[in-house]
Amino acid sequence: MKRLIRTVAALLSAAMLCGCSGNTEPKPRLDVDTTPVVGENCVTPPFWVVEDDSTGAQIFLLGSMHAGIKGTEYPDYVLEALRNSSWAAPEMDTVDFSRDFVLQQKCAQYLLLNGTTMQDILGEDYDSTEDYFRSKGIYQLGMDGMIPFYWASAASGLVIDEAGLDSSCGTESVLLELAHSEKIEIREIEGGEAQYKMMGEIPMSVQVQSLAECVGDDKISAQAEASLELYNAWSCFDEEYLDSLEVYDPAEVDSPEDWQKYYDLMYTDRQKLMADFIIDSLKCGEQGFVFVGAMHYFAEPSILTQLTDAGYTVTAIRGTVADDGIQAA
Repeated sequence: MKRLIRTVAALLSAAMLCGCSGNTEPKPRLDVDTTPVVGENCVTPPFWVVEDDSTGAQIFLLGSMHAGIKGTEYPDYVLEALRNSSWAAPEMDTVDFSRDFVLQQKCAQYLLLNGTTMQDILGEDYDSTEDYFRSKGIYQLGMDGMIPFYWASAASGLVIDEAGLDSSCGTESVLLELAHSEKIEIREIEGGEAQYKMMGEIPMSVQVQSLAECVGDDKISAQAEASLELYNAWSCFDEEYLDSLEVYDPAEVDSPEDWQKYYDLMYTDRQKLMADFIIDSLKCGEQGFVFVGAMHYFAEPSILTQLTDAGYTVTAIRGTVADDGIQAA
């Protein structure tokens, strides 16, 4: 069983239910080829379809990766599913969020420390942590007043760079830009504020341990290696690898209760929300395209498990190599 490093987990993961809107132009269901042929440069990411014959609904489910490799392409079968959908549903609309400075400032409040500083929290480890961040050019004024997860997110850029990945090539960046350019309706499943609020509620012991994994070249290199391995598994829909990942081992952490709270915040609670969103859309007879962090389809109780338990059949779509897609850069 492979352990999923928290910074790596952010590549797969990091809440409004949509009722039947009544104003979405219905589209015919696609005839789905479960083993479509793809070009040599195409990724074949985790991808499924779930349908409701009683309502005519068809919802495509894509496991996203928050960073990618320049020059990779998304296959036609993914893009056709997106374009045939009445709407696209990510965890949050990162394109809109990047333009909304008022919302960004509001969300940043959830990451502030209250009545304490990072020096108080880290104690004797503070100086070495600050020195390392300064040496890498990622220390910023005001960071002492931000939670450890904020520091860890600043270090994630080091991991992505060393792994040879690029956040601008991540699934959200590519597909949201496409959806916006083609005026496909965007329905946020969670939204930026919900995600930031969740990060601020993660137990401090978990945040401190996650930050410790980001201090030191050897630790950054280990995370980069794990991130690239994860990307490679994602890019070819390696279900066995993804299913083998574990978020934490209770025997290896100091505060198992805190880690369980982290798991519930990051996975259990959010996946219930995501599954409910999908089930609601199926009952409403909609044609939609959901893309959330790939781990949400594998960490139990996963989205797939909850859909199956609700009586739906979820069918995997696995591309086979051999000619055409969209540039993911």
